[in-house]
Amino acid sequence: MGFQNETFLVKKYLDAESIKDGEWNIGEKVIYPLSFTTQNIQSYFPAYLHVADIESNSLEFIATLDVYPETDLGLTITTDNFSPSIGSKVNFTICVTNMNGGTPAVNIEILNCLSKNFSYFSNVTSRGLYNSNTGIWTIPYLEIGESACLTITAIVILTSTPTQLAMILDGSGSISSNDWSLMREGLAKSIENSSIFPHDGNVELTVIQFGRTSAKTELGPIIVTKNNYADIGTKIRKISQLTGTTPMGCGIRLAADQLRNIGKFDVNTRQIVTLVTDGVANVDWKTGYSGTYQGWDGWIKGTDQHHTGNYSAKSNSNRHGDITCDDLDTTGVTSITVDFWYRLQSTYSTNDLRLYFYDGSSYDSIASLGGGQKNTWIHYTKTTTDPQYFKNNFKIRYTTNGNGQIWIDDVTIKTNKKELLNDSFESVYWGENWWNPGLKSAEEASSYLVSKLQMTNDQDEFNSLGVGVGGMYGGPDVDWLKNKIIWPQPGHIAPPYTAGWVKTIISWQDFQKAISEIFRNYFGISNNNNVKIISATPATDPNPQNNNVSIILTPK
Repeated sequence: MGFQNETFLVKKYLDAESIKDGEWNIGEKVIYPLSFTTQNIQSYFPAYLHVADIESNSLEFIATLDVYPETDLGLTITTDNFSPSIGSKVNFTICVTNMNGGTPAVNIEILNCLSKNFSYFSNVTSRGLYNSNTGIWTIPYLEIGESACLTITAIVILTSTPTQLAMILDGSGSISSNDWSLMREGLAKSIENSSIFPHDGNVELTVIQFGRTSAKTELGPIIVTKNNYADIGTKIRKISQLTGTTPMGCGIRLAADQLRNIGKFDVNTRQIVTLVTDGVANVDWKTGYSGTYQGWDGWIKGTDQHHTGNYSAKSNSNRHGDITCDDLDTTGVTSITVDFWYRLQSTYSTNDLRLYFYDGSSYDSIASLGGGQKNTWIHYTKTTTDPQYFKNNFKIRYTTNGNGQIWIDDVTIKTNKKELLNDSFESVYWGENWWNPGLKSAEEASSYLVSKLQMTNDQDEFNSLGVGVGGMYGGPDVDWLKNKIIWPQPGHIAPPYTAGWVKTIISWQDFQKAISEIFRNYFGISNNNNVKIISATPATDPNPQNNNVSIILTPK
C-alpha cells in the first residue's frame, strides 16, 4: 500500500464473532487501519492485495483494490452587514472545515462568486491564497478538524444600464378590485426594492393604464432615485382603476409618445415596454388615446370542442357579440359558396347564432341557426348568385346573443373561380383570418411604438405579462401576443427572458413574484453571493450538501 508493503494475519483484524470458528468465511469483513499524511495520501488510492494460506503455503487470491478515502469538507459564509449602503464597505467571511471522522485533505480549491453589486477591495486569509481575478481560494492542506478562513472586503455598488421603462397596465373591468390592488401593491413593492429595481438614477419610469375606451398616464416619465422611490410607490398604490373595456392599442400608443416626446429619449439608450393584461384587445383606436368598443366580444380559441383538428372558434357563455372574417375580393365572380360546421350548447332561440353577408355597405341576415340540434356538429352550406355581394370587401359575420356556448369550425368560402378562405382554426394565431378592430388596433400600435422609439433588436424590447387562464375572455390570447404584439419577433414564451417574450401566470396572487423576477432580468441586479468547493483530494465527500453555500444581502 503506497510506497511500502504491509503484512498481517487476518485473524488479528477479524471481529470477535467472526474469529470464533477459527476461519475467515465468505461475508466476514477484515478492517485494517492505514496510517498516512496529507503528503502521501494519494499514493494509497490503489492497493494491491495478496492473500495466502500459511498452513498450506498456497496463494488464495490476488486483487487490486481502489481505495476511496472520504473527507467531509464543510463551508460557511457570514457577513457583518446584511443591508449595507451603496458606496460602503462590507465584509464576507468564508470558512472551510475538515470535519471530524474523515481524512486529511489537500489541494483544496474554493470558488467565490460575489454578486456584481459588490466590487472586490481586499482580502485576508488564515491559510492559502485568494485570486481576486478568478475568485478561487487555494488551500494546500487541512488536517482533520482544522479550519481555514477567508475574509473579503467589498465595496457596495449598484449600477444599471440607462433605460426608459414603460409599464402598460390593463385596468379593464375583467379585473376585480381585489386583483387590481394586488397589481398595484406588487408593482409598488418591486420598484421600492433596491435589490430588484435600481434607485441609481439610470431608470426612467412611466406607468400607463388603459380601460373604458381610452388610456391615461398615471405616473412619469420620472427618473427613479433613492430620494423618490418611496413616493413613487405611494403614487402607484393610489392609482384608481378605470374598468370598462380593453383599449390595448390606446395604451401602447400613449406609452410610445410619452417615452419619445416627454421622457429623456435617446436613440442610443435602452427602451423597454412591458404590457400587463388579463384579456383581449376589443377597442378600435380612433384618435389621440381613445377609441370605440368593437371586437370579437367573447369569441375565443375553442380547445374543448372541434369538428376536425384540435381547435375551433368559440363564443363564451353569457357574452353576445360578433366574429367577422377579413375582407375577401369577390369582384368578377358569378357565385359565392359559404360552408362551415357549427355546434350549439343551447337551442333556446333561433337567434342564438346568426349568419350575415356584407354587401359593401351593410350586413344582411342570411340564416338563423340557433334553433337546431344541440351538442352535436351541424353542417351548413349556402351558395349565392346575388351580385350585390360581388365586392372587393365581401365578408361573413357570425353573431350570438349569449345563450350558451357556440363553436364554429372548418369554414370554407369559395367562388366559382377559386377558394378564398379555408380555416379550421388550427394555426398558432387562431384568429388570423378574422377581422377584429381591437386586435388590429393593438397590432398597429405595436408597430407604431417600435417605429416611434426607433427600437433595435440588440438593445430594445416590448414584452408582455399575461395573467389568468379563465376569466371573461378566457384569459389573454397568449398566441396572439407572442406572434403579433411583442417585439422583437419571433416572440417566445418566457423564461428565458431574452427580448420579445410573453410570460403567463395563473392569478394576480402570483403577480408580485412574477414582476420581481422580470425586473431582475431587466436590470441584472443580483444580491446572492455564492461559495462552493470545486476540487479537493480526496474527492469523495460523504456530505456534499455543505460544499455550496450562499448569502443574500440587500443594498440600500
